[in-house]
Amino acid sequence: MNAPLQLKVNPENLVHSLKWSFTNRTTYLGELMQNARRAGASYVAFDYCADTNTLTVTDDGCGIDSLETLLTVAESGWDVELIAKEHAFGVGFLSALFACRHLGLSSKGGCFSVDTDHILGFQPVEVLPVTDWNGLTEIRLIDIVNGPLENTLADLATGFPIPVHFNGVSLPRPNAIDSIGAAEFVASPVGAIRLINLIDSYRHYRDCLVYLQGLPVYRGHYYRIGDTRYLGNIVHLDSAQFMARLPDRDKLVDEADVIKLIREAIAAAVERQLMALKTALSADDFLTYYPVLRECGLIHLLNDVDRLPKALVSRIQRPPVCDTDLFGDFLEMVDQPITQSAVKSGQVQLVTIDDDLQSDGALRYLLAWKKGWVLVDNQFDAGHWVQPYLRHLSREEVQCEILEESHRAQFQGIWVWVTAVFCRAYRIRIGDDSVEIDEHGAYTGNEQDDIVLIPCQEKWGDVLEQVSRFCENDDDYQGSCHDQDVEQFSHFIVANTADDPADALKRLMPDLRGCKVLHGTQFVVEIDPEGQLASVTLTNHPSGAVEAGS
Repeated sequence: MNAPLQLKVNPENLVHSLKWSFTNRTTYLGELMQNARRAGASYVAFDYCADTNTLTVTDDGCGIDSLETLLTVAESGWDVELIAKEHAFGVGFLSALFACRHLGLSSKGGCFSVDTDHILGFQPVEVLPVTDWNGLTEIRLIDIVNGPLENTLADLATGFPIPVHFNGVSLPRPNAIDSIGAAEFVASPVGAIRLINLIDSYRHYRDCLVYLQGLPVYRGHYYRIGDTRYLGNIVHLDSAQFMARLPDRDKLVDEADVIKLIREAIAAAVERQLMALKTALSADDFLTYYPVLRECGLIHLLNDVDRLPKALVSRIQRPPVCDTDLFGDFLEMVDQPITQSAVKSGQVQLVTIDDDLQSDGALRYLLAWKKGWVLVDNQFDAGHWVQPYLRHLSREEVQCEILEESHRAQFQGIWVWVTAVFCRAYRIRIGDDSVEIDEHGAYTGNEQDDIVLIPCQEKWGDVLEQVSRFCENDDDYQGSCHDQDVEQFSHFIVANTADDPADALKRLMPDLRGCKVLHGTQFVVEIDPEGQLASVTLTNHPSGAVEAGS
């Protein structure tokens, strides 16, 4: 019968393998900072000598009683309460052994100076007594591994609870709970949170820089290493609830789940702050926080505010276009706040339009424009007071009556092909509301045979901007095609609306001032039945009539 098996550990192989488990070569810096803090130090100092490539770390904490415990893997030496609260496992000091060729240490429990290979080879280390301890623990690392020493320390110090010095200079700690802004931190279920200035930096409200035991363990999108002006939320996690991943401890265990909890806590803190602001501020001032309310999912706080955010209401100032980035915005912000009383009394008609111009056409927008209705981006909560007064035009049937149609013609441009209906005017009707338009063209949508209505006063070709974005499938804007089609369509309108052929030709002629050979000449121009130029005859040539090309 085989003997029972049990787990065994090869200590030497394990320790040497741990060297490659540390992701960052500078992990030891944070570990030495933590040891100083746990020892109750009032500061921790790092002094680097480039000539000898030596880093000396000093703190004024309680000191190390047992150097044997310090050199015992998985034996932290801290008291039971601290181990339970901070999950001190006793592997961090290994990072210092891997970070240098020679290590010297002096503290309450004695001193030694030895090559790190000697320690890692499980060889005995001679410890000399310290008879007159000066209250300082000093660790000297000789021949340290290369790494961004100063920048790393500056990053680690930003939220650390005790001062951190580098070569005699105190490093900035703008995010530390014991810093000048400590009063700005508020308690939450995950730990202490300092919110950004909501009115200035709302775009980053979800972003956060997270510390655990004073060291950064999660950096938001907008954070840059060493950035002391970071504008995101600052979070110091409760170390009794959350753990960092061994051995580097610069990443959270179950990070995605923890960040979700953090963001929920931030949103709750934002809501409490906004509720207080709502009580203290006027309605107009509170509405300046609309971007934060939207981003935080707190739009319901506007339900009983008696006016609407300017960001959600606008007026149509000109015929619509299907791409405002390319062709300019056809909406303008309202001058005065839209109040609940003005809406309820009927002084202001609020509408929403969800039409896509390229498929649904521009008729509803044109009706709302001519009626002077206020267009609402309905991002309001379902319980907001505005909902019963909001007319959803896209849910209502739109009708269009062509008045005194003269003829139809096919326009075939480089990019856009449409049927143009020439008429005196057209009438748009939705329910009991109607408007007659005779000066602006209208696209009726691709479900209506790609028809463009051209009333008698329409003179330009920019109605095509209701029809197409002039973009390839990959959103590559074809600007030259746009310009040529719009110019050609304006000529097309002239040719189809001029009072007589001579007037049409005159309006279609380009500016010829730069062509002096034509000055003072007379021509007979013949256009064939297909609309093509058949011939041009010069009638006032000294030798008589001359046809083009002779």
